[in-house]
Amino acid sequence: MITITVKETLLATAGELGLYDSVSAYLEGGDASGKETVDNLLRCFDTVENELALDYFPLYAEEEVETDTGCVYYSELSRSAVRVVKVEDGWGNDVPFRLFPEYLKTQGGRIKIRYSYAPVKKTLQGCSDYRTQVSARLFSYGMAAEYCLSQGLFEEAAVWNKKYKDAIAMAYRNNPCKILQSRR
Repeated sequence: MITITVKETLLATAGELGLYDSVSAYLEGGDASGKETVDNLLRCFDTVENELALDYFPLYAEEEVETDTGCVYYSELSRSAVRVVKVEDGWGNDVPFRLFPEYLKTQGGRIKIRYSYAPVKKTLQGCSDYRTQVSARLFSYGMAAEYCLSQGLFEEAAVWNKKYKDAIAMAYRNNPCKILQSRR
């Protein structure tokens, strides 16, 4: 599996934007002149990862929980749940469930919950939650578009955004999915 590290992605994006020298100087020696740029790029990384997870390529997690009442509060889950996909009992059978603003209600006992989640903010030493589907280049294009937009460079942002959207479309093509034929 490929691990996308924050630091490598920041350096790749800085290289694309012509900011490599100041960013690498800050990351290697703590040169204060690149701190603002690195902070902006880190914010862009979080924005792109969040956008990809919520709009294009959901991140999924599974957790087993024990409940007597059948109520499982979202705060009990280890990650920030966005959408509950499936609930199973201890034997792997699908179990009906209802969603409420702060919890989900299902049968009591040991259950397994499969859900999509939003990634947490990263640090410079962190790694992306994506292991497949998304490449570092896709991240870099999205980060470059966000950075240019935040700096008021609208024409450059449009160019990077086009590359970003094209990379997302290519990732969709490379990701096999089931397509149901329409009924006649």
